[in-house]
Amino acid sequence: MLFSQLGLHRYTTRALPFCAQLCLAGIAAGAQAGTSAWLAVLLLGVISIAAWLGALRTLHTISATPLSRIASAAQGYVALQGRGRALAGVPLLSPYNGLPVLWYRLHIEERDGDGAWQSVNQDQSDACLLLEDDSGRCAIDPHDADVHTAQRETETRGDMRYTHWCLTEHTPLFVLGEFHTLQGETLNQTERETIKQILADWKHDRPELLRRFDLNGDGDLSEEEWELARSEAGREARRQRIEADQAAALHMVKQPRDSRPFLISAVKPWRLKLPHRAWCVWHAAMFLVSCIAIAMLQQTGTLALP
Repeated sequence: MLFSQLGLHRYTTRALPFCAQLCLAGIAAGAQAGTSAWLAVLLLGVISIAAWLGALRTLHTISATPLSRIASAAQGYVALQGRGRALAGVPLLSPYNGLPVLWYRLHIEERDGDGAWQSVNQDQSDACLLLEDDSGRCAIDPHDADVHTAQRETETRGDMRYTHWCLTEHTPLFVLGEFHTLQGETLNQTERETIKQILADWKHDRPELLRRFDLNGDGDLSEEEWELARSEAGREARRQRIEADQAAALHMVKQPRDSRPFLISAVKPWRLKLPHRAWCVWHAAMFLVSCIAIAMLQQTGTLALP
């Protein structure tokens, strides 16, 4: 329940230090003077200072990375701001309500015999979306991104509880990530692969394939009919290419190759900084607690208050 409220399940890198700090603080408080107390306190200090440095680095990156326009963004790590748009083609539908979305996360929990909620499944989309500003558009690959949404729904259906986060069309987005532009060779290769994929998909639905291209009705495709199918697949691939060009999907933002944060946020940058500031304060406080505990162990040999 606490994790769902705080959103810690969304970010393992935050949940693990938080859980470790609570566990180590409990172990240290309950341990008698000795090796176990010293070890718990020292580990608490090390984890807290490392987590504080990580949160501080993320906060500094959000503040220090200047905003760029898509059309003039430099290759490399950038900050972009615009509105979310869907890629052309079949829309992405949320499994929660069946509505079209740009991105979703669905967390499903089940009530056990004691009335506590246990996580049973968590699903998250990895389909690309578009970011649009007044200068152009770029595609965003959300794989491994920290996604902050402004929309969250929770619904209980019997003994099941569903928590749903999503990004929808035209949502204002702030993005931090690795920006790069696809070159011509990559696009040509992508088009050839697209033709192969289109033909492979058509082969899976043989009745429809025969209906479209079996001109003489003999239940099989001749070489001439296969050539017609390949030509049609080429036209379909070029149509998809034109749509991609029109959407300016030649630009891509994805996870950085280094350890810098990859963020997709539906909240304004100044609000995005608030939880990171809170984590900095929390980790600093836990480090101070570990320092006080070390001083107490040195002076009195115990963590008990006088």
